[in-house]
Formats: sequence, structure tokens, C-alpha cells
Amino acid sequence: MKKILLSIFLVLFSISTAQAYSEFCAGFKAGYITGYKQAKNTAFNPFVPYCPTQPFKSYGDPSSDFEHGYGIGYRQGMFAN
Repeated sequence: MKKILLSIFLVLFSISTAQAYSEFCAGFKAGYITGYKQAKNTAFNPFVPYCPTQPFKSYGDPSSDFEHGYGIGYRQGMFAN
């Protein structure tokens, strides 16, 4: 019985983690493109690097995973070469 409950918990946890990671990466991509376009003053979409692992949120970070990824991507896009 314990094995079944543990298996169900792990499956549900992995699904929720994958969903949060995909929202973070979508935000990272959108933020990187926006930051790059503003910094370089161009209309061309840049090559977006691989999505980094999502860092732990601190006190001032937004609650949404998309917004958290957007902020990180925007900062990296602004300072891209």
C-alpha cells in the first residue's frame, strides 16, 4: 500500500514540476527576445540559448513561473553579445 501511494505521489509531483518548468522556459524565451531587441534596437529575433534551470524564488520574485522566467530572460537578453 505504501509503495502505491509513493508511486502516485511521485507521478503527480513530476507532472507538476514539468508544467512549472515549461512555463518558466516560455517566459525565459519571451523575455530574452524582448530584452535582446531593445538592447540591440533590431526587429530580428535572436537565437535563444537553452533555458537554464529555474532558480529558487526569493522574496522579491514574482509568484508566476512565467514572469520569473521572463525577468531572467530579459536581463540575459539585454546583455547578450
